[in-house]
Amino acid sequence: SCSFFGIYAGHGGSECAEFLQNNLHHLIIKDVHFPLNPIEAIRNGFREAEKQFCEIALQQKHNVNKSGSCAIIALTIGDICYIANVGDSQAIMSCERGINTRVLSREHIPDDAVERERILSYGGKIYR
Repeated sequence: SCSFFGIYAGHGGSECAEFLQNNLHHLIIKDVHFPLNPIEAIRNGFREAEKQFCEIALQQKHNVNKSGSCAIIALTIGDICYIANVGDSQAIMSCERGINTRVLSREHIPDDAVERERILSYGGKIYR
């Protein structure tokens, strides 16, 4: 058995977040690696979602869609839970009825040294 949960925080409009809400889970479970290699299926699902949404956004000749979205998902397969995120979304697990918490993801923000280096190594620029 499997379950999928996603939270999408749109910016610059709601179109991208709505696209992810309606499509990301399908792209992940239809990937050739699902369910035997869910990590690769999740990666491929995110890549394919970006590709498809960019194609849709570029087709709007007179009013190019400039929306985007952060995303955090949880995919459970059997008794294993996979967490993935893009952007500044963060998953936190509450333990012992809220007495303890555990951070399950890392935000992708340029203030984080690892993320800053990743952005720059791919030729990106950081503006403030």
